[in-house]
Amino acid sequence: MNFKKQAEKLEKFLEDEFSKKIPVVILSNKDILYRRFKIHKNNDGTWAFCHITGDTIDKFYLKATALLAAKFYDVCRFDRYNEVKNLDTGYWNNSLDSIRFLSRANQTSNIDKKILFTARNSLTSARAEKYKLLISSMFRNNF
Repeated sequence: MNFKKQAEKLEKFLEDEFSKKIPVVILSNKDILYRRFKIHKNNDGTWAFCHITGDTIDKFYLKATALLAAKFYDVCRFDRYNEVKNLDTGYWNNSLDSIRFLSRANQTSNIDKKILFTARNSLTSARAEKYKLLISSMFRNNF
């Protein structure tokens, strides 16, 4: 049995399978390459969606939405790209609002304001959870 030849066959097989099914490469510094696009983390915590030459196309708050956007941008599905961008922004805004209202509810001593902030916290956290489910189902369906 020639192990070297078998290893080369296996390597070629895996390369063919990955090129057909999973066009995503994760680099050692946690950057993602998708076909001719690169997704990397900025200093402010957002994910930059760039062309492989370095031209930044857009920024996203979640890595999953940046990868979805790269997929739709690659095949010129700009309606789906805009949908992903709206889901990303909606999730981020509602999750930040939820944290903000929870903090204000804990800091206030006025009972009326505490009830108001608690209600708004539950509303925005439910919205953020809805966006999270939509993003995750879209990601599962497309990858």
